[in-house]
Amino acid sequence: MTFRVNPDCLYQSRRLPLPNGNRCPCNIYHPHSERKLMPISSNRRKVLALGLLVGLFSVNRLGAQNKTAEVAPARIKRLQPFLQTPTLIGQGKYSYWGFDVYNASLWAGEATISSDQWASQRIALELHYLRDFNGADIAKRSIDEMHAQSALPKNKAAVWLKTLEGIFPNVGKGQYLTGIFIPNVGAQFLYDNTAIGEIKDPELAKRFFDIWLAPQTSAPDLRKRLFAGN
Repeated sequence: MTFRVNPDCLYQSRRLPLPNGNRCPCNIYHPHSERKLMPISSNRRKVLALGLLVGLFSVNRLGAQNKTAEVAPARIKRLQPFLQTPTLIGQGKYSYWGFDVYNASLWAGEATISSDQWASQRIALELHYLRDFNGADIAKRSIDEMHAQSALPKNKAAVWLKTLEGIFPNVGKGQYLTGIFIPNVGAQFLYDNTAIGEIKDPELAKRFFDIWLAPQTSAPDLRKRLFAGN
């Protein structure tokens, strides 16, 4: 018996199950329709599940790599001494009372980062300012944000404020202020490409980065964008 082939038939070309017995809208008999679907074994299900997980990780990694590739090379070069392979995790704009303040970008040396365990690895938080700010005001605002998350003793707040005032310069519109968090050590800071100071107190460094990265941050939407779902 000879079977006719219809190249324009989706059911035949793609070997899809036929809707009405052995005939489809093209009115041609398809022998493959009599083949029964084989059940998927439990082992095969496990393999498929593992493949799905690997695929999701690959997509996440590829997404981070694509975002990094879109960034100006000068920004990546600035972070290489600290992160070796700087990878952009997420970014977002911070606005206050309708005024755009800065664009924030979170960097890591790996393609993934956990929002719960970010303090276990080196990261960089890059702030691209959209207006001018006084360095002393940045330091004061930082202490206020820390205190809002968890009360600071007055003497500790005074010491930390003095430390931050000695680091932060006056910032102009279009310039970058970058902090590099080093676990259990402290933090280093850059103003554009220039090193401007460091924090040698691990607790202060962690509390400073908590301003943006802790669950109790005053800017939860920005935090979500920085971690990009991680």
